Amino acid sequence: MLITVPGHGICKTQQGETILAALARSGIVFQAPCGGQGTCGKCLVTLLDGQVQLNNTPENPKPGESFRACMGTAVSDISIKLPDEGTIETTEILHKKNSAGKIRRAGVGIDIGTTTIQAELIDLDTETPLETLTVFNAQRVFGADVMSRINAAKQGHTKDLHRAVNSQIENILRHFISAWNLREIELCTVSGNTAMLHLFTGIDPSGMGEAPFTPVFLEEKHIAGKELSISAKEVIVLSGISAFVGADIVSGLAFLNIAHNSDSLFVDIGTNGEMALWKQAEQTLLCCSVAAGPCFEGAGISCGMGALPGAINRIYPDVSLSGALRYTTLGDIPPRGICASALVDAIAVMNSLSVIDETGALKDEYAQTGFPLAEGIAVTQADIRQFQLAKSAICSGIILLCKKAGLENPGKLETAYISGGIGLYINLDNAVSVGLFPPEFVRMKETAICGNTSLKGAVRSLTDTTLLQRCREIIAKSQTVELAANSDFSEAFMENMFF
Repeated sequence: MLITVPGHGICKTQQGETILAALARSGIVFQAPCGGQGTCGKCLVTLLDGQVQLNNTPENPKPGESFRACMGTAVSDISIKLPDEGTIETTEILHKKNSAGKIRRAGVGIDIGTTTIQAELIDLDTETPLETLTVFNAQRVFGADVMSRINAAKQGHTKDLHRAVNSQIENILRHFISAWNLREIELCTVSGNTAMLHLFTGIDPSGMGEAPFTPVFLEEKHIAGKELSISAKEVIVLSGISAFVGADIVSGLAFLNIAHNSDSLFVDIGTNGEMALWKQAEQTLLCCSVAAGPCFEGAGISCGMGALPGAINRIYPDVSLSGALRYTTLGDIPPRGICASALVDAIAVMNSLSVIDETGALKDEYAQTGFPLAEGIAVTQADIRQFQLAKSAICSGIILLCKKAGLENPGKLETAYISGGIGLYINLDNAVSVGLFPPEFVRMKETAICGNTSLKGAVRSLTDTTLLQRCREIIAKSQTVELAANSDFSEAFMENMFF
């Protein structure tokens, strides 16, 4: 059977294959946070022509009606329309510089995140950054988080996941080559969490799906680009520490040269929350990872993250909202870091107005509709619960890591580094007030906002070979702290759910 998607192409279905799986296999992808489990309702498509059999109801859709792509199989050639806001092949040019002349040698640093892929082109001779692009990770059709992707691989989709991400990276490289009239991409360095790097290299990450969470590789890899079907002469895949503390963290720590600092805490906030604590006296790095969920990356929030910053700024102009206030100077489409920080701001506003109680429950008058920020934009009870899970995981991880290091609280540290897009725009006071960070964060000697340190490390390693050596030294001095079965973490997690 053939599936025609106007504006996107045609794909062929296999026997018994869901429409979602067929689209994903062919590279036509859109949001499906639950990974095709039928629970999120985000993969709604509209039948234009043909016949579809649904596996969750005897009533099959007629042309003009919508249905969940993960629940339908084609019983004839069909034509469908994707959701208007569902496609994720959106490219955001973060910055682009004019070059003084022909680029002789070009390199690209890449960060493969669970939600987004970011790449930066540089002139290898002058070390000048030329252009930075970001796209949503096409693997999101297999689920919004790392475990969903690992489970999809376990079900036989490793090749599909590999193809999805590598085709995107190839498109990025081809864009750079064309836009800058390059002869070739000489070197490409790739950072990312351990599961993403497995899938990038076409290696099944299923071993990380259950205890003892064993990756196939963690070491640095040097691979010819043609072996990965991408237009780079050489590819260096950066090294990681464990299944859930990957090269993205090591790359960031090496970029910050944390092993030559005083006692410091590094926190990377994304779909996962990874953190590392450097103890100078012991020359030891303690690391851990917590599952924050995708809400800080813009997924699963009912009103749409892009609508939040402007709405908060219009309705509550007197509240200190750094993310929302910066949005007013950045045009109509806010960067995802602003959107994530605006979610923190929104919850902080609601908390200050006593719209939510200490348990996170909305006042009765907003329980069904959510708290309105503007016409058609509201924060629902489900949104608040997602946020509570994420903020409690991050805060609890920080507290437990400090205790493991023998520190009474984070205030005993010299510096806290906050990495990830959210950090660029976050209002620290608001983040502390809602319990994303411990209170000591506002009293530390220094809290440094670092941006995407995974990408920065990958880019730096293109021209600075000592960074790769620093990565190896960091790994040699690291210890992983397992929190999943830690009763103290469970207790802290429940406590930090409150506002």
